[in-house]
Amino acid sequence: MIIALLSIGVTGGTAFYLSWNLFSGALEDAAAGRLEQDQKTASTGLLKLTRPLFKALVMPYSQKLKLEDWKKNNKRRIVSAGLEDALDVNELLAFKIFMGIVVPISIYTYFLITGSPIPIWLMGAMMLIGFVYPSLMVSSARKNRHEEIKLQLPFVIDLLTLSTEAGLDFIGALQKVVEKTRSGPLVQEIERMLQEIRLGTTRADSMRAMSWRIDLQETSSLIAVLVTADQMGASLGDVLRVQSDLIRTQRFTSAEKKGAAATQKLLFPLIFFIMPAVFIMIFGPVILGFFGAK
Repeated sequence: MIIALLSIGVTGGTAFYLSWNLFSGALEDAAAGRLEQDQKTASTGLLKLTRPLFKALVMPYSQKLKLEDWKKNNKRRIVSAGLEDALDVNELLAFKIFMGIVVPISIYTYFLITGSPIPIWLMGAMMLIGFVYPSLMVSSARKNRHEEIKLQLPFVIDLLTLSTEAGLDFIGALQKVVEKTRSGPLVQEIERMLQEIRLGTTRADSMRAMSWRIDLQETSSLIAVLVTADQMGASLGDVLRVQSDLIRTQRFTSAEKKGAAATQKLLFPLIFFIMPAVFIMIFGPVILGFFGAK
């Protein structure tokens, strides 16, 4: 009976480990726009809940801190994560201080008053986790957004190539992309770029601004090539076709690397979970029969 329960537990642990590590990323990549919006709302739920508190208690003092380099770097991270409508860099700093200092001290004070103080090491762990959590929230949103942009980029470039080769100018091709492609972060950035161009911004400056907002190597390289080709009067269709082939090659190479890394990730669950479960299932009845015969 014990061996059977142990076998079930090991098998369940193996299934959970494999499902979490191997398939969670794929499910995130395959998520639709509605699911991405729900995930974004869930990730900023704590932010919305605590915003009135840290804006009233912390933000008047945190705004006075001279952290220009930190604020400059994190401002771009917030924009590239698509969270500029949810918070700014001053709110991020206040949120970190609130979660890392105010909340742990409040919890510690409460338990101290009630006569059951929590250990100091637990207090330190809460402060560390609370201070790091806002940055992790931004990094997670930024990573998910970049993955979605990478998935959309080859299709967008192909549609741009077909549109320009069919006779449309570059602005008309971008408008066609916005009309024909499902909504996503890349399409939203293109639409924002078109609005800036209509308001009088030059094509090169609007493309550079989009590259700064996205902060992704693939889009930065593409926009740099497009700006150069536009200034030199080169054919955008040929440039886009070359860039499309290059991006698809990079995606194929990245997929090969992930496939090679997956075999290494399987070693740990194979050795410590799957093989013991197999041995228990095969040799368990034999061992039980041997001791029963005695």
